[in-house]
Amino acid sequence: MMINLSAEPTNKLYSWLPHDLEAEEIVILPDACPGKSPLPTGTVVKLSQANWRKFAVSDVGCGMRLLRSDLEHISLEQWNQVADLLKANKGRLGDLGGGNHFLDALLPYSETRIYFLIHTGSRNESGLVDAYVDQPDEFDEVFQQTVQWAYDNRSGVQETLEQVFGELELVLDLAHNTYETLPDGNVVIRKGTVKVMPGDLNIILSNMSGDIALVRASNKVCQILNSLSHGIGRIVPRGECKSLAGSYDFATLRQRVMMPDCIQDASLRTEGPYAYRDLDKCLDLLQGYIKEVERFSVIAYMGHL
Repeated sequence: MMINLSAEPTNKLYSWLPHDLEAEEIVILPDACPGKSPLPTGTVVKLSQANWRKFAVSDVGCGMRLLRSDLEHISLEQWNQVADLLKANKGRLGDLGGGNHFLDALLPYSETRIYFLIHTGSRNESGLVDAYVDQPDEFDEVFQQTVQWAYDNRSGVQETLEQVFGELELVLDLAHNTYETLPDGNVVIRKGTVKVMPGDLNIILSNMSGDIALVRASNKVCQILNSLSHGIGRIVPRGECKSLAGSYDFATLRQRVMMPDCIQDASLRTEGPYAYRDLDKCLDLLQGYIKEVERFSVIAYMGHL
């Protein structure tokens, strides 16, 4: 059974799934998009096949952390200082990483205090899991260690932020590449999707200059394997972004969103706003499953350090 909450036709979605996947339930969320991992981003599957672990690999434990500050303003000098400290963390805890991982400063629509959003993964550490897909006990142990490493890495980024901006309040920390073993022995794999229970908060990001939504799960979320999107998903593969980037006005983007001096336009080509879906259209597809609690505008960004 497939529940399709995306705007993509069902036959296309089936073409994105592994041919040997034997799922009892499949949920496709609005951010669905194929990638290098076995399951497309924005996918939740419930299954019982013995070799399910091979579908759970890729960027294990990747997640987002939302933090609230007591600040009403930040400066470019401070933002540059954070970037320098994060660059010094390369290869150890507190490494921001690459790809679509980032650190944002956010301004909520309903108040004046600044929030920070951390999105980091575990690409190098996650590769350790792949070797154990045929060794269940070892796989499970290394997988959970990697999820914990990813959590600790986000904690390291928070500690770096606090060196510059002072103590920050944790609002949420949610991983979106995980699996869960159910009491009946079935397994739920979440690829790019967050586990939530009714009433839980979740953050749904868009692009580097677009709004970000804080939402609360409704009771209806139980109908979609207690899962929600973590973003809006790509519409342009990274390899096809070069031509679009050539005509995009990054100078105007930098006027709207503060970026560290060390980040060059060339490093942003695969992550420009043109590469992603529209936030409101994705939220519309989740009607009944969520209630929007807050909306944020992005006032500062850093990634590709």
